[in-house]
Amino acid sequence: MKNVLAALAVACALAASACVPKDGGGPLGSTSAGYHQIAVGVGTVIGKTKADEKVAKASEQLTKYCGALQAVALGATLFAPEKQRNIAAMAAAAVNTVCANPPADVAAALTIVADSYAAVLEARDGV
Repeated sequence: MKNVLAALAVACALAASACVPKDGGGPLGSTSAGYHQIAVGVGTVIGKTKADEKVAKASEQLTKYCGALQAVALGATLFAPEKQRNIAAMAAAAVNTVCANPPADVAAALTIVADSYAAVLEARDGV
């Protein structure tokens, strides 16, 4: 049940992020800092889960490919047509955030999603 709640929380956060105004205005959770607070809270509530081992294994696999993913992301930002450069920069920001600290459990994965969202917003806004 905890895994289902965690998955629903992540899905809701990601779905809501598509509607966030550029300034991030709105209630708690409509900013990257708000999403981070929610992720930390949900991670604390769910604690250890049966999925933690699977997340750790997936992170281990991801770590093997992070170098290649980061190289492709960098190449995309450098060589993408002008219209797609911002999108490539946002994708690179997400990849770099996840690769910088691959999650070891579900709680960490929730926080990484929120941190990736913050990085994507920064890349989108050119910060």
